Amino acid sequence: MIFSEFIYKLEKRLQNPLPGKKAQLLMGSDIRMKDFVFKQKDDKSKKSGVMILLYPYNDCVYSTFIKRTEYNGTHSGQIALPGGKYETCDKNLIDTALRETSEEIGIDSSKIKILGQLSELFIPPSNYIIYPSVGYLNSKPFFIPEKREVEKIIEYNIFDLLKEATIKTKEFKIFTGLTFNAPYFDINNHVVWGATAMIMSEFVEILKEICN
Repeated sequence: MIFSEFIYKLEKRLQNPLPGKKAQLLMGSDIRMKDFVFKQKDDKSKKSGVMILLYPYNDCVYSTFIKRTEYNGTHSGQIALPGGKYETCDKNLIDTALRETSEEIGIDSSKIKILGQLSELFIPPSNYIIYPSVGYLNSKPFFIPEKREVEKIIEYNIFDLLKEATIKTKEFKIFTGLTFNAPYFDINNHVVWGATAMIMSEFVEILKEICN
């Protein structure tokens, strides 16, 4: 599919009702699904914005994940979307996603064109509400990772997300010592799971609609 045609179809689709929680939970673990059913966001919930950034490369549509650096925290070493916590300087959560994308992977945020947003996702363990934005660039960017936060930038063809072999299941052990099985996306031998996988699960359902 021609990049411009894909972007046109995606922008149009994002203006309609989204697949929402049902699509997100397709990539949720059993324990996480219980959290999402029984735990609800409140006035004390924190907000963050993340970015699904699309661009043309090798006659395909590409995007990027980041591998976070190792640190003493919940998301140490995990694969994630560029993004972070809402700050008072941000006009809105799209602005948060743009600012964090610029800071973490060195992209000039003024060149990113926003197509729309996906459904918000509440994360009970951290009490965060994640607001995913979808944006694009007209050419492949030159990435400059922020070394304190980003160990590696992972580029991938977004249509790999549609391949049956990309979705797998394994046992995870989180920082509390709890172990459980959960689905994940195998992207270039990187494990994309948890909140990031749930966000991408909704995006995958939209991709399926566009490609049919």
